[in-house]
Amino acid sequence: MSEFQRFLAKRIGISVVLTLVAVSVIFFTLRLLPGSPFTQLVASGNLTDQQIQEIMQLYGLNRPLGEQYLAYLRNLLTFQFGFSIRQSRPVWAILGPKLLNTLVLLVPALVCTAFLSTALGMVAGWNRGSWLETGSIVATTFFRSTPVFITALGFIIVFAYTFDLVPAFGMRDITVTPSGIGAYFSLDFLHHYLLPFTVAVLYYSGDFLLLARNGIVERKGSAFLKLHRAKGLSETEQLWRAGRNSLLPVLTYFALRLGMVFQGLILLEVVFGWPGIGRQLVTSIAQQDYPVVQAAVFLMALAVIVMNLVADVLSAYFDPTVSMGGGS
Repeated sequence: MSEFQRFLAKRIGISVVLTLVAVSVIFFTLRLLPGSPFTQLVASGNLTDQQIQEIMQLYGLNRPLGEQYLAYLRNLLTFQFGFSIRQSRPVWAILGPKLLNTLVLLVPALVCTAFLSTALGMVAGWNRGSWLETGSIVATTFFRSTPVFITALGFIIVFAYTFDLVPAFGMRDITVTPSGIGAYFSLDFLHHYLLPFTVAVLYYSGDFLLLARNGIVERKGSAFLKLHRAKGLSETEQLWRAGRNSLLPVLTYFALRLGMVFQGLILLEVVFGWPGIGRQLVTSIAQQDYPVVQAAVFLMALAVIVMNLVADVLSAYFDPTVSMGGGS
């Protein structure tokens, strides 16, 4: 087995353990919460004690905790998430559309930010000390360090209420009936999309810009660029060569961020009323809807762990010193 194969096997083993820890923590944390999913229904008189017992038996909540845990792990291995306690629908029928809404909002925002901020960071690093470098760092750091719900509220006040350019909330007008994938390509959807998309782009921009800028600054005085300069390459060609050799941290960070997209920007979805998976998770936790919360957290943890694994593999592939020592 080669060094890289041993590195890959070790990383996969760590990922499996981390996934097991994550799903176990959420399982036991939910059971430690005070009350039960049926407390409010009992208090309101909507269910009798006999009906409560029948429902608990249906969901296996009256069985010992160990049996519930084993059944939970067995169902996760087969992606069988069961039925929602509150909505009496399959969990995937609830989470699937919410997850799609989140990905439609955040993946294009992340990709757009990665390209624009990386390009801007490269130019800023190449022109160190210029107004472009100072202005871009100040602006993107401001949006990165400001809580996303503060930025979102500011944009709603200015562009939705003051200038009345775009809607403040929701994913589409209440009179519009969505149908299939075409609902994501309508003008009404685009109208609602612009504001949360812009806030997400601004929120992500600082990290990519600084990574790209720092990479260029480190390589600007390097020997290989002096050699290219001596060969007569133009400034643009030298910048491209330096940028190409400093993209590994940006690619690694992009993979990590892509995994975190699956959990959504919860506060952004709440402020804009965007029906994504983050907002659904908050609602389900408040209702102690165990099957929905467990499935949502499992999907989020799995996405983050898988993309961490991808980032590690990318680093080891492009930089063999990682698997030879630094990453093992």
